[in-house]
Amino acid sequence: MERAKDNEFPSSSILHANKRLLELDLDYLERRGGNTITYEGAEGNSKEEDSPADTLDRVKVIFLGASGVGKTSIIRQFVWSEFSEEYRPTERRETFYPSVVLADRLYELKITDLPTIPYFPVSSHLEWTDFRYYGLRSATAYVLVFDLSNQDTFQYIRTLREQIYEARDMRGVPLLVVGNKQDELSQTVASGTRYRDIVNLVRKHWRCSYVECSARFNCRVVQVFRELMKSIQAIEGRPNSPSPAATQPMRSHQHDTSERCILL
Repeated sequence: MERAKDNEFPSSSILHANKRLLELDLDYLERRGGNTITYEGAEGNSKEEDSPADTLDRVKVIFLGASGVGKTSIIRQFVWSEFSEEYRPTERRETFYPSVVLADRLYELKITDLPTIPYFPVSSHLEWTDFRYYGLRSATAYVLVFDLSNQDTFQYIRTLREQIYEARDMRGVPLLVVGNKQDELSQTVASGTRYRDIVNLVRKHWRCSYVECSARFNCRVVQVFRELMKSIQAIEGRPNSPSPAATQPMRSHQHDTSERCILL
């Protein structure tokens, strides 16, 4: 089964992959394509206490966005190489625990997919009363998703971003903006003033990473997580270090490893 290259959308018949516990070299697949390889992650239960214990170095990533923009689809496509045409609103918190390697550094991720929230809590008290167990104010990084084919959904993350910056100190906390449903972005909309204004606002004024992708066709989904991890490493400001012994098999690949990103 071939994974789609950037800007290339395969037929829907190849979108469903068997769940196999193998490693995924993200940069390599982006450059050359390859077999669809997936990771079987664990979903969290309704209470934080039921989830695996967080370690001090665990990267806590929270996906936020309006209803129907494809937050869940992006995560499941990345973790499981899985996409469903049937839309089901996220009704409760779901958590995924993949391990990612970028530039020979291992990161344990905690990716949290949440129902649409009406606002971002400005205090720990509001978080406890209205968003218990969501971990909104303690996230290591945020991914804000909007629908490229419905640019009204951008206003939601714009407001949410303002609330996040008012609620906590964002120094050292990466924020990535993702425009999903690239396959539904018409030429008319792409050439419009509003689309250009959105891109300029994110890149020039917000000064954060921006990626456009298609969860349906698995186009640039890898890039979403690669940019996220690069932002985290940039904030850490630490030089690359050798990876743990558990990741040694990845060195057998005969391709450039200077900036690889692997899902274990």
